[in-house]
Amino acid sequence: MQIESKQFTVSSSSDHVLSFLAVPENLKKLLPAERIQEFSANEKQCSFKAQGGIIISLVFNERTASSVSYSSGTNSPFPFNLLISVEENKQVCTGQLLFKGEASPFIAMMAKGPLTALFNDMGENLVNVFK
Repeated sequence: MQIESKQFTVSSSSDHVLSFLAVPENLKKLLPAERIQEFSANEKQCSFKAQGGIIISLVFNERTASSVSYSSGTNSPFPFNLLISVEENKQVCTGQLLFKGEASPFIAMMAKGPLTALFNDMGENLVNVFK
């Protein structure tokens, strides 16, 4: 299952945005508060309960010059990778969340809509963080 969020444009340098995204605790600011519960984080990972009672765990992998990547933690319902790519363009940067998960066809069908909405919300909230 692959999901691409809508592209977002942030009024900041890509270095500043990527530094923010590389801190798991900061992801709480991107998640829609009305659909997330029990958020916890440390320097390497974060986890939260999404709407429907699904626990999602994100483990920080790496930061490059143009992206930050996370992978699924032990509490996640299926293995996945989340890549947040960012490209600088003068005074702003644009980006997108790219999700690749190894879910069964049934789980993929059930999860694709809510996950797409979640990633689009995260992109919008990132824009708001840097306003």
